[in-house]
Amino acid sequence: MQRINVAIIGWGNVGRGCKRAIEESKDIVLTGVVRRPASLLKNLDELKNTTVVSDIQELDKVDVALLCVPSREVPEKMKMYQKLGICTVDSYDEHEHILDLKQDGDLSAKINKVVSMTACGWDPGTDSVVRALMKMVAITGKTTTTFGGEKGGRSMGHTVAVKAIPGVKDAVALTLANGRGKHKRRVYVVLEKDANEQKVAAAIQKDPYFKQDPTEVLFVKDINKYNTLHHEGDIERTAMEVHQQYTVSGDNPDFTANVMVSCARACINAMAKEEYGCYTLIERPLIDCLFGATLEEKLAGY
Repeated sequence: MQRINVAIIGWGNVGRGCKRAIEESKDIVLTGVVRRPASLLKNLDELKNTTVVSDIQELDKVDVALLCVPSREVPEKMKMYQKLGICTVDSYDEHEHILDLKQDGDLSAKINKVVSMTACGWDPGTDSVVRALMKMVAITGKTTTTFGGEKGGRSMGHTVAVKAIPGVKDAVALTLANGRGKHKRRVYVVLEKDANEQKVAAAIQKDPYFKQDPTEVLFVKDINKYNTLHHEGDIERTAMEVHQQYTVSGDNPDFTANVMVSCARACINAMAKEEYGCYTLIERPLIDCLFGATLEEKLAGY
């Protein structure tokens, strides 16, 4: 069985989830974790037996780099690793820019003869596949996706965006259902000392992640009371005498991490066929994401 050597780029919630997923995968080996130079000074028990570096070239052979970084860093990181001849997987979540990233990354991947899987998380990612399947079952109609439920769920991309705003010490951004297919945002923020509430709130509401939805910003002293990794979503399509519904809930970073690790297999399978390029999840055979040395193993339980 071919072993796939992967590196985790970044050590946040998704990076931790990827490490857990790799430990459950018989065919995937963690070569190491790449962190910022300043972070190397932090000795974390969770990385005690893991090689941690600031440059991927310090690691042994790496087949696939899992880009567990904010979406706004993905385009640059993708190209950087492509130029090193390393495949990449990311969970880029800026829906309106996915096609631009794919097209730009596709050219670079072909030049460097590698494979990149982009926007491969929960949503976009597996939810995108579900929406495509629903269109197959009901050719005409409208599909609606509703996130968060009544209690709300943690949006990884939104939370990262808030934490990058000057004056924010810590934060969590929750997505709540606001009617079928509509959403609102609730952001809990712990401010840095002397930071201005009005300026921080205005910056959050103007950010591209938030400006499309009603956003409530609440300033708190301790984020722990409001912090959560839980998220949920519901996809529904009713058309042509067919009603379809798909619901998922659980730990958002683990959703994303499991998909990313599975897509490392898709990279290697595409490399074997010399099908270089940058792909979204619905463009590659899903069977290439599954563990198994034979078709029978991959289709077990099918």
